[in-house]
Amino acid sequence: MQSPAKISVIMPVYNCGTTLADEIGWLQESLPEIVGRNFEVVVVDDGSQDDTTEVLNDLQARYQNLRVARHSRPRGVEAAGQTGLEKSSGDLVFIKEGQDRLSLHDLRQLLDLSDDPSVVAARAQSSPDVLAGPLLRRLRAWGAASRTGERSSQSLGRGLQMLRRRHLQALASPAGRQLRLQSGRIVTCTATA
Repeated sequence: MQSPAKISVIMPVYNCGTTLADEIGWLQESLPEIVGRNFEVVVVDDGSQDDTTEVLNDLQARYQNLRVARHSRPRGVEAAGQTGLEKSSGDLVFIKEGQDRLSLHDLRQLLDLSDDPSVVAARAQSSPDVLAGPLLRRLRAWGAASRTGERSSQSLGRGLQMLRRRHLQALASPAGRQLRLQSGRIVTCTATA
C-alpha cells in the first residue's frame, strides 16, 4: 500500500497579526481530520507592517509543521502564492486565495479530484464570485504558458487552488515544452458554502 501524499497548504498573508494565531490554530486542529498528519502549512508574509512577524515567530515555536517565508515589501498575493509554492514540499499543494478562512468544503472537493491522477490543477470556490485566471497564471509561471492557452483575467473572490507538484515540474522541464494541456481538463469547482 502506497503512503498518502504529503499535503502543503499555502497561506499568503498581509497585516493579519490579530487573526493569524486563531487561523493557524484552527488549521492545525482541522486538517488532521481531513488529510491526516502528513501536512505542512506554509505562511507567506507579504511584507506586513503590523505584528504579523512576531505572531508568526511565536506560532513557529508552537507548531513543527508550520513554515514561514517573508517578503521584505508587499509584492501581491500571486507573488506570495508563488513563493509559497517554491518553499513548500508537498506532493499536493493547496493555495488559499483571499483573507477569509480556508473552506474545508473546498479542500474536500479538491481532495476528491486529486484521486484522478490526470488532474494537474484545480480550483474550488465557495462563493458565487466570477471565476478568473490566477490558476492559469500560476501554470504559466511554471512554464506552461503556451500549453494553457490565453484567457482574460477577471477579479476573483476567495477560493482554493490545488496543484500537483510532479505534473507542474514536468511541465516546467525542458521536455514539458512538447506537452499540451487541454483547457477542458482544467477543472473549477464552484459551490455555495
